[in-house]
Amino acid sequence: MCLFCEIAAHRVTAHLVDETDRTVTILDTDPVNEGHVLILPKLHVDSIVDLPDETVLEMAALTRKLVKAFSSVYGAPGYGTMQNGGASCSFGHFHFHVFPRWPGDGYDWIYPEGEKEVSANVAAKLKNAMKTV
Repeated sequence: MCLFCEIAAHRVTAHLVDETDRTVTILDTDPVNEGHVLILPKLHVDSIVDLPDETVLEMAALTRKLVKAFSSVYGAPGYGTMQNGGASCSFGHFHFHVFPRWPGDGYDWIYPEGEKEVSANVAAKLKNAMKTV
């Protein structure tokens, strides 16, 4: 069983922030900023594609509640969310990162080098693919 499944089953201790029938929200042990949480579905999948719609919607609603909590608890003027899925899911268990942000907090995205196409052609490819999935 994976670490996040163990946490969701309460077999491994974590700092619990919230729990529902579908999700567990815990503090990240390596936070970007204080208050950084992980929202874990109790269902073991590595991709958002494999989650039931109800779970995705619940995780989005929890994200919104957390952002409001960051403002209330920390006075945070911003927030960050992050998720890697499928082969890029390092823990093998889908999860959302949600964390408070402040100007100059030092957190930044690092983009791979190289040219990336941004065009009507790319938008059209994605638009057409979305019609068939």
